[in-house]
Amino acid sequence: MKKTRLFFQFVGIGVFAISLMMASCTKEGPMGAAGADGTDGVDGTNGTDGTTSCLACHNETTQTTIDAQYESSTHGGSQNFYPGSPLVSDYAGARNDCAKCHSHEGFTETQLTGRDTTAMAISIPTNITCNTCHSTHGSFDFATDGQDYALSTSIPVALLIDENATIDFGNNSNLCANCHQPRTGPTVADVDGNFEVTSSRYGPHHSPQATMVAGVAGYHTTTGAYPTAGEATHATAGACVLCHMNEKDNVAAHDWVPTVESCQACHTTLTTFDYNGFQTKIQGLIDDLKAELTTAGLLNVDGGIILGTYPAEHAGALYNYKTVLEDQSLGVHNPGYTEALLVESIAIFD
Repeated sequence: MKKTRLFFQFVGIGVFAISLMMASCTKEGPMGAAGADGTDGVDGTNGTDGTTSCLACHNETTQTTIDAQYESSTHGGSQNFYPGSPLVSDYAGARNDCAKCHSHEGFTETQLTGRDTTAMAISIPTNITCNTCHSTHGSFDFATDGQDYALSTSIPVALLIDENATIDFGNNSNLCANCHQPRTGPTVADVDGNFEVTSSRYGPHHSPQATMVAGVAGYHTTTGAYPTAGEATHATAGACVLCHMNEKDNVAAHDWVPTVESCQACHTTLTTFDYNGFQTKIQGLIDDLKAELTTAGLLNVDGGIILGTYPAEHAGALYNYKTVLEDQSLGVHNPGYTEALLVESIAIFD
């Protein structure tokens, strides 16, 4: 046992010595001098801030201006113009056959379903507001897609009075046409050539501007002459947007009140909406037609509609009278068509 222990001790000493020799052989020499740093590269061009495009519209100044304009409009400030307005009351805003245009909930639902009525009455209708007409951007490439205003819709619009007929202004004005169109169509004669007026609100309903601009949906007499639909200057130019959303206070106008300046882009010498006295002429024709309708017993002395059964052409003249009144432009939207509707309606009574 002693010899064995001595042997391992000797071996252990030998291994230790060899380890020392190896360590001595592998020891690194002194480090050389460090080389000079290389030259820094040139900085790259900074990218565009990702929020720059958004801030062009979504900034406090722009939003405050738009909000103020909107609140002064009939859409936004209806309570200021008409206390208890049906835009937000439990009347039109809630009714499933009116809600499409008289409440935010009705408009958004019918845009999704493609119907002209909501599935049921709206329990708590709210007013038309920003996100009624503006939804989600289709593209954020504003450099080449500058017309992307995140509109809820801008596709051609099927008419409520004829689902097989559409209006397409070819631009964002299509959004307006969804509601600014007749809800009741022109007079249609019965088998005896008559028509029964059953409502004191007989006519196209409010705001038939889109069809007036397009030159359609008025009552056409059997012998009358009318301009070709869709060829009026305002229908082929900017339609609603060009005149009603011209820049105002450095933003696209959101009170939708046109100005003479907005017309001067085309009518450079214009100083009044009564261009060459045309609005005065149309007002005279409206007064003449009203007198004929009163004499024929369709209107009372206060201009109210008298219910009854009339020759279809007389009822058609009443429809045209209400159409021009509800259009509210005194012929500006479509001069030729407006004048033709009035002139041919008056001729019925000659």
